[in-house]
Amino acid sequence: MKHPGLLAFLGLSLALVFGWCLLSPSRAAGAEDGKSSSMQMMERIERLIYGESSKGGIIERMNSVEKELFGRSLPGSISERHTATLNFLEVGTADQPSMFFKLGVSEWLVGKAPGSQTRAALKRVEDLEMELNGEMQYGKPLAMRVERILTSLVADPVTSREVNLPNATVLKVKFLEELGPATTKKGDSVGLALTDDLFVDRVLVAPRGSLVDTTVSSVRQPGRFGVPSEIRLDFKSLIPLGPQRVLVTTGAASKKAAEEAQNSGDKGEMGIIGAAGASVGGAVLLGPAGLVAGVLIRGNAVKIPEGSVMFLETSGDVHVFGYPTSASL
Repeated sequence: MKHPGLLAFLGLSLALVFGWCLLSPSRAAGAEDGKSSSMQMMERIERLIYGESSKGGIIERMNSVEKELFGRSLPGSISERHTATLNFLEVGTADQPSMFFKLGVSEWLVGKAPGSQTRAALKRVEDLEMELNGEMQYGKPLAMRVERILTSLVADPVTSREVNLPNATVLKVKFLEELGPATTKKGDSVGLALTDDLFVDRVLVAPRGSLVDTTVSSVRQPGRFGVPSEIRLDFKSLIPLGPQRVLVTTGAASKKAAEEAQNSGDKGEMGIIGAAGASVGGAVLLGPAGLVAGVLIRGNAVKIPEGSVMFLETSGDVHVFGYPTSASL
């Protein structure tokens, strides 16, 4: 069955990407100039699409990626083609949201599990195709496959709308893994995801399961004479549908939300970790003075179980692009 709308969209998408190639400066992914920059950008593109980088020359690899995405190679220099492809995948335009934006909307519509943002785009598309149609559309451009998925889910084209996400907006999040001083190391990424959809005036900013970029900034094992173990976490930003990162922190609003949840008995799957002083399984989470976007976990046998919840808040007003939903959704 042919889809004239899909073919028309793919033509428009290619025109937009060609425009990026010819007009955009080489600035995607913040890479430096030169050969090492090109290699870094190439590897980033491959990881976004396939989950891993490949071997071989950059031109050959770029041709392969473009054929996977668009069914053909793009014009311009390698640097311009890298920039255009990353913009198509992650940034989008005022008229056409990025492919990852559309994938996020698709997964939200079918209720996919948390953490899908970390998976390769090709795998995400294949899973959606199997769930919706029972078969994968091998041999077709990935951009067209995403559009085909969307036409089976919504009648109108997916668009984006800019909204203001206010300062101190409270975010309820949960740990996707267990944390403890025996297994946690400095520099580790921590799986932390929204428990609920984040809307602003019916605009979906971040679906349930959207990840919060979080790392372990330090770990101290228990010491002699009762010195407790210590894990320090650094909360950086929420990863929403659109390309803008949303800075997050702990503060008065998140502390109040944690206290209210505890008082109401809403303790989630494994209990609540508060922004200051609440305990779970013997662990205590504190917001020490001078720690802007992090927390301190202390205890003699610190363990944060998978499924534990806590509250964060946005750090400053931010303009973000989200998915405008209808009342039926």
